[in-house]
Amino acid sequence: MEVDLYNKFVEKQQKQELEEQHNLTNNKQEIVMLDINLLDEFSNHIFSAISQNKFEELKESISRSEVLSPIIVRKKRDRYEIISGHNRTRCCKELNITNIPAIVKDYDDDMAELIMIETNLAQRENILPCEKGLAYKKRLEILKKIRKENGTKTSDSNDFQETTPMEQEEYSVEKLANESDDSRATIQRLIRLTELNDDLKNKVNNDIIGIRAGVELSYIKPEEQIIVNDIIDENNLKLTTAQAQKLRAVYGTITKDNVLEIIKGKPKKQENKFTGRLVKNILKKYKDKFANDKEFSELIDILLENYYKNLSDSRRTN
Repeated sequence: MEVDLYNKFVEKQQKQELEEQHNLTNNKQEIVMLDINLLDEFSNHIFSAISQNKFEELKESISRSEVLSPIIVRKKRDRYEIISGHNRTRCCKELNITNIPAIVKDYDDDMAELIMIETNLAQRENILPCEKGLAYKKRLEILKKIRKENGTKTSDSNDFQETTPMEQEEYSVEKLANESDDSRATIQRLIRLTELNDDLKNKVNNDIIGIRAGVELSYIKPEEQIIVNDIIDENNLKLTTAQAQKLRAVYGTITKDNVLEIIKGKPKKQENKFTGRLVKNILKKYKDKFANDKEFSELIDILLENYYKNLSDSRRTN
């Protein structure tokens, strides 16, 4: 059963790569063979490596059929920077393949980063929430910048071509949602996760904190995020959305005590305050000695007056 599933996966991947290669050929993009030792990773790459299982599957496919879909690079002096195809390149290195098919593009920094983001969003099945949020955030920023500078821009990748019209209004989350599988609300939540510190981002990515809980925590101050993270670590806790909402509600006043109270249900230490009420056993002992509250209050007044007078006299003599 597992073998059949694997074979289907390989066939599907090979079919997709052949279609991509066909599309690239039809679009008259020149494919060259590059020495793999001349390739450098993209300087602003924001995505983690794919899982080891996926990497082994990709390596097996390349060992059987070579690299069918060219990587995308741009020339930097006498070397080349990989824009799309980091995993294919890594597989080739492990397989001791010395040359790899590539398409060399003349992209500026913004367009190179945009293509890197678009291809990863399109090709990867499982992207960590905080990485996806950063990708969406950067994509929005770059597209807004391109719209402002040029009015229109065409983006292309090694597996799809897309013409993105930059209309008069600012590029929005709504437009981004129309171009992706994620809803507008999901994209907004993912982008909001970029406001978390690195420790809390790691907890969201590892499902110690849910996405919605992470969004709530993103609204508290950076120093408060540190307090929350430390308490989660110290107590080996998993934060719920409801708890995160309560923490957000006390924004600006978060301390270790009230975090523990919210997360662990640990009550605050109550300070003993004067209320004028008698302890129950004292009340029971003397309640039949007085006709009314006035009589009791007058006696208390006399006793307290004499007490503080004697206290004052005692301090003077000392």
